[in-house]
Amino acid sequence: MYFLVFMDYLPEILVYTIPAILLCLSVYLILSPRVPRSWKKTTLRISGSALLMVTTLVSGVLFLGSLMIADPPREHLAFSSITGKRVALLSHSSLRDASNTKVTFTDTGCCNRYIAYEYQGDGDDYMGADSVKWIDDHHLVIRYALDPSSRQICRTQLSDVQILCRPQPTPTFDGNR
Repeated sequence: MYFLVFMDYLPEILVYTIPAILLCLSVYLILSPRVPRSWKKTTLRISGSALLMVTTLVSGVLFLGSLMIADPPREHLAFSSITGKRVALLSHSSLRDASNTKVTFTDTGCCNRYIAYEYQGDGDDYMGADSVKWIDDHHLVIRYALDPSSRQICRTQLSDVQILCRPQPTPTFDGNR
């Protein structure tokens, strides 16, 4: 399950990791240890300074962009198969006018991740704790609300797992709760 959560946050991690690595590289080029004073050291310092300026500019833009277009926090629900060999992870985030949902699962190996269901749309796909269920290690049932106006993908076969996609009617709410 930790691998699935890590892969879910990987794009956000890379936004901060890559500029940090480039910053370290530019500082190393500016200091240029073990290079005698010559045109080589001057060239390394100039290229390191240029890389530092570009990295600072790009990092600032990425940081401000991530503050302005911040994704809402993701909620995770884990579902284990009956034997415990496989884990499915339901990741959901929603804002006022949009939501994003994924169902991923791991293969029997350590580092395989498959995306069984994806939803990106204006509404809500009404998925919760009863939406994902393992029948056995090779059959996964996903229940979701059908939304034809949005991007909604449910795959039927990944690796050796057969996925049973069950569209549900959109729940209606009346005033008599």
